[in-house]
Amino acid sequence: MSQNSPIQKPARATLIVEASERDSDLMWISGFRAGDPFVFAEIGGTSHLLLTDLELGRGRKESTVDEVHSWSEIAKAASENRANGDEATPVTYSGVIGHFLRERQVSALKVPAKFPLRIADQLRELGFDLETVADPFYPERGRKNPDEIANLEAAQAATEAAMEFAIDQIRNAEVRGDALFLDGLALEVPRLKKMVRLFCLEREMALGEFIIAPGDQGCDPHECGSGPLKAGETIILDIFPRHLTTMAWGDMSRTVFKGKAPKEVRRLHATVREAQEAAIDAIAPGVTGDEVHSKVQDVFTREGYSTELKNGEWVGFFHGTGHGLGLDIHEPPRLTKGGPRLEEGMVVTVEPGLYYPGLGGCRIEDVVVVTADGCRNFNRASKDLEV
Repeated sequence: MSQNSPIQKPARATLIVEASERDSDLMWISGFRAGDPFVFAEIGGTSHLLLTDLELGRGRKESTVDEVHSWSEIAKAASENRANGDEATPVTYSGVIGHFLRERQVSALKVPAKFPLRIADQLRELGFDLETVADPFYPERGRKNPDEIANLEAAQAATEAAMEFAIDQIRNAEVRGDALFLDGLALEVPRLKKMVRLFCLEREMALGEFIIAPGDQGCDPHECGSGPLKAGETIILDIFPRHLTTMAWGDMSRTVFKGKAPKEVRRLHATVREAQEAAIDAIAPGVTGDEVHSKVQDVFTREGYSTELKNGEWVGFFHGTGHGLGLDIHEPPRLTKGGPRLEEGMVVTVEPGLYYPGLGGCRIEDVVVVTADGCRNFNRASKDLEV
């Protein structure tokens, strides 16, 4: 190289190797849904998929990438190179990827933090420079386009219908002693969950484990709940199904009480509802998740609801106010301490809660989209306590 020759920077590519049903970044960037791992690469502004012959036809029809390649053809070319003395191209999974990248003058790779370690090690052995990128790998995924917003709103509408169905079962239940009975049978958590899952499935929503937590079970925000449902105690319902086709999530919580609630429970519920309204009123472009979270904390502090460690467990308000919603049930941005600035098109949950054993737990959750001048709530359902 002459003294005046420009220094050539190594060509860099983005590389993801995963199943898109497990990796929302890959689903978002490729538009291709698959349960088995495949290879995505972005090189110089052109996006590529490397697919097995089984998936090749579907990938060419369904994906949104620029070019779809046959894995078997690339593997054949790599094998021929090996046979012709190219010791740098072992015919392994990583070797085939390496061959594809070298053919395009790539020597450096940007990969997600969760990139498979074995493949990373093998690519480094082949001479590639790997740079891992912390989540979110595609920060722009936080701002939803109109189609994504429509999918999320439809998923939330189905979630709301499921919530109303679940609450109707509690409302229609007969009280015997303090236990609830529906159609002559005890209304217990597993039975109501099965009913809600079937309701969701009829609306093309898949619902795995979710929360119906009666009484003090609801004081652990991620306790899924068990046992009989009773009158005379709070019941937290937190339903989060995913649409089978669009893969958009819904997420919604309500707290109900069968019968006449004591004054202190009504006050608890009213305070959580006020805090949620304060948070929703605060959401707008440029406002930080930290600021929204602080609005909730201000309401709870003013009303005398302390957050502290008591008998080895936290009581009060000890989780974030909300999180992003999309192809993941929990994704950026977070409405919590240190949370980032919100932007138009972001979709977030708003779910403050208070938890005091002996009194019960209370959480109310809606989903909103950030608009140009504030936000729009996807939810319309009642937030009444007593049923």
